[in-house]
Amino acid sequence: MKKTWSDSFWKHLHPASLTAEAIRFTHTFCLGGVTFLLFILLGLTGLLLLFHYLPLPEKAYLSITTLTFVIPFGGFIRSLHYWAGQVMVATLSLHMIRVFYYRAYQPPRRFNWLVGVGLLILTLVLDFTGYALRWDADTYAATLVGTQLLNQIPLLGPVLHILLVGGTQIGDSTLLRFYVLHCFLLPGFLLFLAFYHFWRVRKDGLAEKPL
Repeated sequence: MKKTWSDSFWKHLHPASLTAEAIRFTHTFCLGGVTFLLFILLGLTGLLLLFHYLPLPEKAYLSITTLTFVIPFGGFIRSLHYWAGQVMVATLSLHMIRVFYYRAYQPPRRFNWLVGVGLLILTLVLDFTGYALRWDADTYAATLVGTQLLNQIPLLGPVLHILLVGGTQIGDSTLLRFYVLHCFLLPGFLLFLAFYHFWRVRKDGLAEKPL
């Protein structure tokens, strides 16, 4: 019976055996797993926040204030969501440093290293778009500076700026686009890349010691 790609995927995602070095806690410090668990926590808390957040320029900050100080446990859930995001950035950065130390970016793991870099970029963009959803004076200024940086990218910069902002200047559509990116598009793409990353880790094997 011919095996399909899905058979190969699940086989490598859940390997039958691992070396003693690979399962030693100090080998990875579970940084990749902790990062993924934080991502799941972000998804669950973010889903709860969706019930009260209004992605409208005139109501966004008010809805967050109401959520924080009026809705039962709203402040706790929002704080949990915020700090999970910050810790996720930290654990993912440490994970990348560990991988670099072990030189696991070298063949045959070079492509998976690039996938990991993509996951780091997506995480940083998620963190930025989530911060901007507060839509007060501070986050508006940060959004203005962050989006203007896109114009510095050669050739594609102005086009990317218009796509992200919804025009040449920040307006009502900007918040909506950040909302869709933060809550749906970026998490979905990140989840897909994460599972592919896990599969490639099993398929390519672990770097057991610095080379």
